[in-house]
Formats: sequence, structure tokens, C-alpha cells
Amino acid sequence: MSTINSMLSGAQSLFNSYYSNSNNSKSQDSISKLWNAYGSYESNANSALSGLSMISSNVSSLVKSYDDTKNTFYDEFDETISALKKSAENIKGYNFNVGEDALKTSENVNEDGEKVTTTTKSAALTDALKAVEEFASNYNDTIDFFKNNSDVSKRVSRMAQTFADTTYRRANYQSIGLQIDSDGKMKIDEDKLAKAITEDPDKVSSILGKDGLAGKAEDHISLASSQRDRLFPSAQTLIGKDLTSAAIYTGTSYRNMSNYANVGNLINMMF
Repeated sequence: MSTINSMLSGAQSLFNSYYSNSNNSKSQDSISKLWNAYGSYESNANSALSGLSMISSNVSSLVKSYDDTKNTFYDEFDETISALKKSAENIKGYNFNVGEDALKTSENVNEDGEKVTTTTKSAALTDALKAVEEFASNYNDTIDFFKNNSDVSKRVSRMAQTFADTTYRRANYQSIGLQIDSDGKMKIDEDKLAKAITEDPDKVSSILGKDGLAGKAEDHISLASSQRDRLFPSAQTLIGKDLTSAAIYTGTSYRNMSNYANVGNLINMMF
């Protein structure tokens, strides 16, 4: 560009000098128009190049934002699914037979003469309750993850519905102290669960273990993992319109630059 501009500037000086001593006003006017046309094309081309640079910058920023969002989504997905998988495996093989004396209740009379009931739990029962609470918490987190991201894609929305299917077995879960909300999330009634574990550990194992909720959770985890790389939509799907617009403007810029080059070639041919 600088070489062409220097040549044209030099050519303009030469012609100005020549036509200052010439009476050929018609030719001078023609050269003047040609020079003005070149200046117009140069301005248009510079504007197009500036627009192209801005579009390129905006598209790059958009793609980076997409990549950051996608990476965050998959980081949360991996963390959430990993935590649930670990706690589900623990519950699936958990031995809930903690013994009948794992839960003891005693009554005492306080200083005011009132009866006070005290409940004590064995270490084994306490550990069992913590295992169930951890599993329920991780399951709830998984429901929240897919529900909060359900607008990302239809696949994510379907996964949210899949993990929320605990509602259809609500009665079974509630019988051992797991309260099920309308969205499938669980709340634990610790006293009821503790009683169920000590009185009927086989029932608890059946409802929560490999043939129950933990086994079902693993099926959901397997499904989610198999679809992992297809859950988040492609960049073209999300920002396709913007990329198309960028291509259109880029094409305009190239046309303007072509016009710019043609004017320069025309002048070079004349002189």
C-alpha cells in the first residue's frame, strides 16, 4: 500500500507540474477525476478493512466465550457425575445390618419434673445415615445441574427428566424416610430412616441398593456419560447466524479491496 501511495503521490505531482504549463484542461480534468476516484476507493477500502478487523475481533471474542462456557459446563458435569457415581457405588453395596441395638431410646426426668426422651445412635448407624445423606445430596445436585442447564440443549433437558424419575416410586422411598419433592429431589427424615435401618435393614437395602435407587442412579449415570460429548451444542449451532453475518461482511470487504486494487492497476497502466 505504501509503495502504491508513494508512486501515486509522485505521479500526481508530476501531472500537476505538467498541466500547470499546459493548456490541455480537458485532460487535466480527466486526471483529476481519476485521482478523486482513487481517493474514494481508498477510503471505502480502508473502511471495509476496519469493519473486517472489527468483525474478526468480535467473532473471536464470541468463539472464546463459547469455549469458556462449554468448558465450564463439562467441568461441572464431570464433577457432578463423578460425585454421584462414587456415592451410588457406596450405597449399592452398603451393609445396612447395623444391629437392633444401634438405636437406643431412654427417658429421664429433668429438674422441672418433665420427661425427656434421649436417642443415641451407634457409630455404625451414624455412618449408614451419613452414607445415605451423601448419596441423596449428590443425587439432588445432579438433578439441579441438569435442570439449571436444561435450556442448553434438548439432550440436557431430557437428562433432567431422567434423573427426576424418583417421583414415580415416591411411596417406596418415603416408607424408609426419604421425602420426594415434585422435582424428584430428596429430603431425609433422619429419625424415620434410622428406625427403618435398625428394624428392617433388608428393606432399606432393597429400596436403596443395587436393585433400588442406587442401581437406578448408575443406569442414569451410564446414559449421561454415553451422551456426554453431545450434550453441549456446537459453536455453529449456537452462533451460526453471527458467523454467517461475518462471512457476508467479509465478502463485501474483499470486493471493496478488489475495487481498490483495480483503480491502482488502472493508473499503473495509464502511466
